[in-house]
Amino acid sequence: MPRFAFAVPVLPGKDAGSVPTVFAGRMEEYEESRRRMGLSVERAYEMPTPMGNFVIAYMESEHDFAQTLGAVGRSDLAIDRDFAAALKDVHGMDTSQPPPGPAPEVISDWHDPDVKERRRGYAFVAPLAPGRSDAARAFAREAWVDRRAEGAESRRALGITQETAVLNSTPDGDVVCVYIEGVDPAGGFRGFSASQTPYDRWFKDQLKTLFPPQVDFDQPLPPIRTLWEWHRSPVTA
Repeated sequence: MPRFAFAVPVLPGKDAGSVPTVFAGRMEEYEESRRRMGLSVERAYEMPTPMGNFVIAYMESEHDFAQTLGAVGRSDLAIDRDFAAALKDVHGMDTSQPPPGPAPEVISDWHDPDVKERRRGYAFVAPLAPGRSDAARAFAREAWVDRRAEGAESRRALGITQETAVLNSTPDGDVVCVYIEGVDPAGGFRGFSASQTPYDRWFKDQLKTLFPPQVDFDQPLPPIRTLWEWHRSPVTA
């Protein structure tokens, strides 16, 4: 099933938390909308950055990125019209137009095969250093294909059950959105930041070559706010 993550800026003076209020008390409409879109997972998180706040959206869909987002702009449902208006007001997104630039590219995607249910989510975004996109793809292959067993051992020790990295091309340069799941995904990432196990130390040292110096994965992330989490089956605590 196609999956993608992407980041959108929050316009100055706007509250990203106002977007999901569109769905309040309208879950039957919401689920009909997402059924039409082909979505089975939709989650959103807000992250403060030196460039302003960003919302990172993560979705799993029956369709590709352009088809999925385009379904909002084409919809005749009132909830989708309200959602599109909220996105334009808060993020400047125009769902009546095709998404600009290339589609988000999943460069790594690990799931714990022993965990069958969905867990709580967490997502963040970081800018790549200029010209490092191919190196990021190569690192992702080494970390999650060549050294997959070590990666699985690392993430299980941290309580992480899914880790998906998605490359996004933007007018201001390439960024990577990372989505993780776990019983306590924020705590799991804090554990990763503090970890000095051989694989985690190697992983973080490689990240230092991909991201600018101000992106330091030996430090905890800034507070990330969960805006919306939905999945067609219950999420375990």
